[in-house]
Order: sequence, then C-alpha cells, then structure tokens
Amino acid sequence: MRYVQKLKPDIGAEDAPGARTSVFGSLNAIGPCRIDHVRLSAAASPVDLHSPTEERLIYVLAGAVALREGANVVRLEANDFLFVPRSRAIVMMGTDSSAQLLDIHVPVTCDLPSLGAAKALSALKGRVDENAFSAHTAHAAEGRAFDTQTLVDRKMGSESIKAFVSLVHPGSGMGLHVHPFDQFYYVLHGQLSVRLGFDAGVMSDGDIVAFPAGLIHSNSNDGAGPTLLLTINVPEVPAGTKGAYTIDLQSQN
Repeated sequence: MRYVQKLKPDIGAEDAPGARTSVFGSLNAIGPCRIDHVRLSAAASPVDLHSPTEERLIYVLAGAVALREGANVVRLEANDFLFVPRSRAIVMMGTDSSAQLLDIHVPVTCDLPSLGAAKALSALKGRVDENAFSAHTAHAAEGRAFDTQTLVDRKMGSESIKAFVSLVHPGSGMGLHVHPFDQFYYVLHGQLSVRLGFDAGVMSDGDIVAFPAGLIHSNSNDGAGPTLLLTINVPEVPAGTKGAYTIDLQSQN
C-alpha cells in the first residue's frame, strides 16, 4: 500500500550508537509533518530538540531515554511520552537501556507566544495508562466505540499536534470517511484492516500509515484481540469544527 510503511528491524544495529530513519518526512502528499524512528544508546550523542519553528512529540517504544532542560531531568521508558513545545531548550540523551522511539515534529507558526512555554519539564511528560482510557464518542464507530487516552492537544499547549492512543476492540472500526487534516496511525499492538482510496491491507505491530487530508479511508479490527493504536492528527481542528465526514457511497442524488 502506498501510504503504509513498516519500521526497519535493523535500525538498532549494535555497531550504531545512534540511528534515525525518516518514516514519513516532507512528502508532498502527506504535508509538513515528519515522523522519525530513532534508536538511542548510552554511547549516542545528545540530541538537541530545540527549534523556534517546530514542536515535537517523543514517544518511547522500548528502553529508556533521559530529557534535560537546564538542571531539570526526566526519564522516559516504554509507553512514556514527552511533548516538546517550540523554543524549549530540551536535550535528549541515551541511558543505560538502549531506546527505540518515535520522534514526531511539526512546523508551527511563530506569530503568537508558545502555548507550552511556561510548563515545567515534568508537566510535559505523560504515560499511556490503561486506567486512563475513556470511550470516544466524538464520531460514530461501527461496533463498540474506541477507548482513547489523549496524549497531546491544544488544551495541553500544542499549537498543531493532536495525538492519542486508541484501544480498538474486535469488531469495531470506522466506515468510509475523510478528515480535513493529515492523520497517521502507528500500530503498537495487534492488527488493523485499513482501506485508503482503492487500496486495502492489514496493518500489524510496527506498521505506520498516513491518511492525507481529503483521502477517503476506513479501518476495522477484524482480529480476535484488541488493537492498541497511536493516532496523530496534524493540525488539530479548531474548537467546534467537525473533524470527520462520513462518506456514503450508496446515497443517491
């Protein structure tokens, strides 16, 4: 499928203390969002996350990393995440446990003060927690509604990124629809059947898919167990604006 990619299993070769592969980056059909798969070991050079024109979301898939801003340090382990507002002098470093992570960075406008400028470093960190999921009813789902936990959105200080983790139950999914924003899925665990225009396929652990704005698509969990899914929407729609438009191919004019 054109917009589906699998993370390379050899990205973390032991002879490479730091490695970065762009999964989706600067593709004209996808928009400005860039998603990198990163491996960071104790021997890797620190990564400067500071940018006056981008905000980022770091999501740890395995291992651990340390994030430092001045004298403040936080540690992220698997299923932890950190939102990096623009213009924050945050540095990412390896630890005693080699890490694999997603580094999502999105350009933002600079005509207003950064919404996350005043937050403490510890307040930018979060963790996916099975006890923090709630039923998502913002748009209709087929079968049982998805359970979701929001990671980053405008309320938390993001200027462009809305990211959440979904627990998609067997037999559930979304019928054909479109979004006015670019959307990405990363399968953390399980499988997901997806349709993108005339293409169709099944995603599994480590697959990432992009739905460019305006592309008709659908998804469903046709497996026997639940699917854990990281979803990234860029940009987040304004408050009160509809984010999903159902497509009915059977309707008649």
